[in-house]
Amino acid sequence: MEPSEKPGFVIREAQPADFAGVQVLEDLDFSVHAKARPDYFREAPVSYPQSEFEELLSKPCPLALVAEAKDELVGLCFGFVTDHPGDAFCKPRRFALIQDLVVLPQYRGRGIASALLNAARQRAVQAGAVSLELCVWEFNDGARALYEKLGMRVQYSRMEMNLT
Repeated sequence: MEPSEKPGFVIREAQPADFAGVQVLEDLDFSVHAKARPDYFREAPVSYPQSEFEELLSKPCPLALVAEAKDELVGLCFGFVTDHPGDAFCKPRRFALIQDLVVLPQYRGRGIASALLNAARQRAVQAGAVSLELCVWEFNDGARALYEKLGMRVQYSRMEMNLT
């Protein structure tokens, strides 16, 4: 995939050398989640492991995109394209699953998250995916609004009940 230039930033595929910048972004994303759901997530600081990054890059069809501005990683969109074989109820299908989408706070509102998600969508289409899917936490109003603005809709809701 060729890097795509946008005003003030470039979207490109992640490389192994990007790990330090990726770790900053993933750690930021984790801290937001840990603060909002301390009952669910481990206490910060927890660092994104390099082995997880390497595993993503080694997948047969990774979606590993970064946004770069002024020689700094300012955003990322990670996921992969996978096949569901189907079962008694569901049809077989190929789909893209986004696991992480994060932009540094000082770069938000510049279209970076939209550009990353659109680049992932294009890559997923090229790989034969029929849908682009992700999970978003209920507390994350900004992300939910962005996804809806980009045309995503709720597929299903996962509910929980605390038993302790």
